[in-house]
Amino acid sequence: MATALKRANPHAVVVSYQGDGDLAAIGGNEILQAANRGEHFTVFFVNNAIYGMTGGQLAPTSLIGMKTTTTPYGRDVRNEGPPMKMAELLANLDGPTYIERTALWDNKAISGTRRAIRNALRCQIEGRGFSMVEILSACPSGWKVDPPTRPSG
Repeated sequence: MATALKRANPHAVVVSYQGDGDLAAIGGNEILQAANRGEHFTVFFVNNAIYGMTGGQLAPTSLIGMKTTTTPYGRDVRNEGPPMKMAELLANLDGPTYIERTALWDNKAISGTRRAIRNALRCQIEGRGFSMVEILSACPSGWKVDPPTRPSG
C-alpha cells in the first residue's frame, strides 16, 4: 500500500506503522522487496517481541527463552529458531538509505528515538529512498508482567 501511495503521489510523505507480526511475519516478503527496491517511504516498526494484540503468541522477534502462549517453556532455538533481526536483515540490502534501531526505556532513549524518526523522515523528504526505524517497545500485558510501581511516601 505504501509503495502505491508514494508512486501515485511522489511528493507526499508516506509513513507505514507496523508491528513485529505484520512486518517480520505476514508482511515479511513485502517489506524485503520494498526495502530492496529502495522505495521512497518511511517505516516505523514497533517491535514488542510478541503478538500482543491477539493473545500473546510467539512472534518472529520473540527473544530466546521468552515464554508466550505458544511457547510456554520459552523460545528454544532448536525448535523455533532464533529471533529475526529485521534492522540487520534490511540493512544488508542495497536499497535502504537509513535504518536504525531505537528503544523507549528511558528519557535518553526516547530522545534518541525522536532523532531517528526525524532522520528517517528527512531521508524520504530529500528523496534518498527507503528508511526504517525499529522501535523496541515493551508489552507488559503480553509479557505478563506488572509495570513497576513507585514507593509511596
